[in-house]
Amino acid sequence: MVKIKVNGKEVEAPEGRPLIELLREMGHVPGFCYNEELDPYGSCRLCLISTKRGVTTSCTLKPVEGLEVETLTDEVVSMRKTALELILSNHYGDCIGPCQDACPAHSDVQGYLALIAMGKYHETVKLMKEKYILPAVLGRVCPAFCEDACRRNLVDEPLAIRQLKRFAADYDLEHGPWMPEIPPSTGKRIAVVGGGPAGLACAYYLRLKGHEVTIIEAMPELGGMMRYGIPPYRLPKDVLDRDIATVINTGIEVKTNTALGRDVSLEELRERYDAVFLGVGAWRSRKMGIPGEELEGVMHGIEFLRKVNMGEKVELGERVIVVGGGNTAMDVARTALRLGAKVTVVYRRSKAEMPANEREVEEAMEEGVEFMFLTNPVKIIGDGKVEEVELVKMRLGEPDSSGRRRPIPVEGSEFKVKADNVILAIGQYCDEEFLKSLGIEARRGKALVDEVTLQTSVPGVFAGGDLVLGPSTVIESIATGRRAAIMINLYLKGKLEKAKAVLTEPEKHIEEVLSDDDLYNVLFDLRPYNHWKKVTEKDYEHVERKPRAKVKLLDPEKRKRTFEEVEPALTEEQVLEEAKRCMSCGCMEVFRCKLREYATLYNARQDAFEGEGNKFEIDESHPWVTLDNNKCVLCGQCVNFTHEVAGEGVLDYLFRGFKTRISPPLGESLGEVEGKFIGEMIDLCPVGAITEKLPFVKPGPWKTKTVKTVCNGCSFACEMGIEVYDGMLVRASRVENSWNGHLCDYCRFARPWAEDLAGPLLNGEPVSWEEAKQFIEKGDYALILTPELTNEEIARLKAFAEGKGIPIGSTVSGGISTATLEDIRKAKRVLLKADPKKFPLLKILLRGKEIVEEGYEVAILEGGEPLDVPTLILHEGVNAVGLLKAGVTGIPESKAYVVVGRTKLELDGDVLVVPTGLWAERSGTVTNAFGMELKVEKAREGRSPLEVFL
Repeated sequence: MVKIKVNGKEVEAPEGRPLIELLREMGHVPGFCYNEELDPYGSCRLCLISTKRGVTTSCTLKPVEGLEVETLTDEVVSMRKTALELILSNHYGDCIGPCQDACPAHSDVQGYLALIAMGKYHETVKLMKEKYILPAVLGRVCPAFCEDACRRNLVDEPLAIRQLKRFAADYDLEHGPWMPEIPPSTGKRIAVVGGGPAGLACAYYLRLKGHEVTIIEAMPELGGMMRYGIPPYRLPKDVLDRDIATVINTGIEVKTNTALGRDVSLEELRERYDAVFLGVGAWRSRKMGIPGEELEGVMHGIEFLRKVNMGEKVELGERVIVVGGGNTAMDVARTALRLGAKVTVVYRRSKAEMPANEREVEEAMEEGVEFMFLTNPVKIIGDGKVEEVELVKMRLGEPDSSGRRRPIPVEGSEFKVKADNVILAIGQYCDEEFLKSLGIEARRGKALVDEVTLQTSVPGVFAGGDLVLGPSTVIESIATGRRAAIMINLYLKGKLEKAKAVLTEPEKHIEEVLSDDDLYNVLFDLRPYNHWKKVTEKDYEHVERKPRAKVKLLDPEKRKRTFEEVEPALTEEQVLEEAKRCMSCGCMEVFRCKLREYATLYNARQDAFEGEGNKFEIDESHPWVTLDNNKCVLCGQCVNFTHEVAGEGVLDYLFRGFKTRISPPLGESLGEVEGKFIGEMIDLCPVGAITEKLPFVKPGPWKTKTVKTVCNGCSFACEMGIEVYDGMLVRASRVENSWNGHLCDYCRFARPWAEDLAGPLLNGEPVSWEEAKQFIEKGDYALILTPELTNEEIARLKAFAEGKGIPIGSTVSGGISTATLEDIRKAKRVLLKADPKKFPLLKILLRGKEIVEEGYEVAILEGGEPLDVPTLILHEGVNAVGLLKAGVTGIPESKAYVVVGRTKLELDGDVLVVPTGLWAERSGTVTNAFGMELKVEKAREGRSPLEVFL
């Protein structure tokens, strides 16, 4: 050991080992190419550190006495960032789907579409609610920004994401809604003023943190504009009520008919609560400022909708003019039509410039609403009440600040139309004077907030929704409510300013981010790096054209006379097929990608260096693995492993220089090569260039949890991880610091840990569990155990048999190993009498050793008894040694048998085979061929076969 200084702290370092190993034990050092099993070569240039002699790679530097290094100097961070940006400049792929990026809440659209395709609707809602609430509402009223960004627009039609969401959300509500677990109370109390989408979202996500939340709502019921602004033909009130209930039933207190400024002051709330969120919306309607605007019969859109939705009587004449081109104008027009009026929408731009959802405009036209485009009111005429409206023709000039072409009046084009009512729907804003009376700064009809934290000018008071955005959509308001909840939680922990600094310049706070879960989570939640590839229709010429699922709307003649919901739901058959149209644009390794993690931490940019980029064909030829050189960063992990560790050589570098890529030798495809450790390269690849083809109708990606257990594929019982998503067994992966180090393809792709008999078999025919129990209760049989059982299960079944006087045996015979793992590693000459195809780990254990028939130091046998040298005996089954050590061997004679587990043995008489249950649902211990007692952990809950013996 030598003494060195790391970031000013004196530590002892192992002499002769690459410095990166110690530095990573102490903290953060990025890098792609270093592997402890192999000699370093510093190709990625990310593990840079600063020494007195300059900046160098830590993987190639070995500690010497007196060495002083710094790991996060400004120079080091800048050089690492440059290295990352050079890598990103030739990285062709999407981190997430464009749909997720377009969603204001950045919901994992690709992930939940995959769950929908599998019919997992409760799980779908659970994933949705990680980023937004009220999915049944959004399934009806969301403008579906995700669909606008959907890459299927380059193929045929966008995926019907909104309608798929609706189906899953409705299913969830109808079959007992998924509800989150609420952690113990933090003792912190938050007042949420306003029960619209922003307030409900803020309250919900604060409850998920364990805070006590009270919603203070001025109106009689919760919902805000969803209840009082959206007509029931678009959003039925029972759907709204049930969706809101899933929020409130998390334990939120509600006080309705309580107005801020009237019934309670902001100062009172600040005194009683630890923080306050304002989501009071924008209920003030903009005026046109034209003559006659105060006449009887002139109304404002929001007030009109509020009265209708509250059941108040609204007096309308025969002819109604609706002014405006947004969604509110469409709601007003279609509602007035349903109240019996003849409705004309007047809009000062063309149809193409209308901000309203195109679907709403088309449906209004179908129902008989008339439109006058490029027209604007200049005067409302009447004697005490509306009689006529004077209009002027408009033409479009240059684009204005909204990006739309500015409407310009056409001189001398004025004309008049008869009207009984004029309803203005030209925009809303918040009450600035009211906000200023609370001490909150406001400008142009919006509350002023910190753009990162959403905190107002009053400390501890946050705001969101229309109050901050101006008139917005439900999903946009929900997104601000969730963001505010995150910020309030950080404020309550005293971390708000630090979080703002992290979100602004993460590269200056890397050490703090990596040492504080709150800061790490907020950075990767709100500002993750996302990479994008540029695509055109040509990139998708090979994609099969499939028509988008459609529903038949309620007949226009019928619907314009009723407030019944216009759009029915898709059928489940349509839903399952439509979900499969998703092209899964986002990377399957997005949650494990080190490049994305580093790019986020170092605030790297995709376009910092621009120039020619490579574009390779993706190799999909292998049944379980995809090779995508477009994402490869040439770190060499896969090539070095397959040549130096596995000895298979299935991948190598092809060509030189800029066109270098990874490929099987001689340009073959991955499907043409053979190997037992091809899947290992999935775990080694840091960037998603090598990915697994998961055996699902449509794979995620999903953020999985890894459960450490052992593989049941053979008697090595290799330690591994089973990656689980919400009870779904996703895949096997290697785990750090396992005795075996690597995981073979049989464990990964054959998935023995996820397979079992569907139920008990009697003489090869399926029987019920009750019938199996009756057979066992008769007692006239021998009990045969298989190595699929854990040590604990063996002990319990052995005790059961002895207590009942039942003969017991097993399918296992032979001896127990006398060799240890260290014996095998040290040996140079080995007698091998076992098949490496059946026991693939032998390929790695025997790498570099001489296989001989005499003069050997150790022996490896498949079954049998030990020799006079250290002998490794390999058996069929994961826990054969456990049975041998328990003394349960051989097949006793009997007229009938109960076999626990699968066996190839043929037994005389009646044979009942009882499944052991999925290996992934088991816990306990096993003893492997080396005599190691290894822990089995259940990845999910499941049935124990022992129940039939109790």
